[in-house]
Amino acid sequence: MRKLMFVLVASLLVAPTLADAQSRSKSKSTSKRAPTRVVHVSRSDRDCCWGNRFSFEPYAGAMKDAYDFSPDDENTGYLVGFRVGYLLSSRTRLLGNIGYSKSDDVANTFGQPNYFVYDNTWVFTTAGGEFDVVPGRTSVSLGLQGGAAWRRVDFDGLVGAPGGNPTPDDGFSAQEIIIPGLTFRHRLTNRMTAMAGVQDNIFDFLDGSARHSLAVTAGVAFR
Repeated sequence: MRKLMFVLVASLLVAPTLADAQSRSKSKSTSKRAPTRVVHVSRSDRDCCWGNRFSFEPYAGAMKDAYDFSPDDENTGYLVGFRVGYLLSSRTRLLGNIGYSKSDDVANTFGQPNYFVYDNTWVFTTAGGEFDVVPGRTSVSLGLQGGAAWRRVDFDGLVGAPGGNPTPDDGFSAQEIIIPGLTFRHRLTNRMTAMAGVQDNIFDFLDGSARHSLAVTAGVAFR
């Protein structure tokens, strides 16, 4: 009887120790079989700010009017508009653009002292894309857009006493346009980016009489 009691007491004392040792052994083997995985996020993914792929980009600047034929050397008009962007990847975006420009006194071709004053009014409707050749928070992008440039010549008064009557407004006429551009962007926050760019507006390139209008713009992109 004493031997039986001794065996029971010894079993009760040794069993917790054995169970604890077995638990530690299982834990070690499990950790060896299933190591912790570390997921690395690339810098380009972090820079992309995927919360919203759409952007709204108002801008303003100046454009040299290739259809200003006056000899007064004042052939620059203001340019305003907005672009809507959609990110395809961290470095590529689609763009849709609507722009408006106006330049004054564009038709006194021969520098006459008495003449009618005409202004050019432009509306641009284009679409295209951009690619970040230098990605990151501060980026440099090459872009290309194409579409239509709508031009209207408006009578805006007279100088001196020209003979005859002014030419009436005929409304807008469309011509093809492509716009290669270089854009600099600096992300201020995840929702706002400052941008500045240079564009070459190329008119009538299909019929061999292409005219170039250089434009400089600056704006802010909101997401």
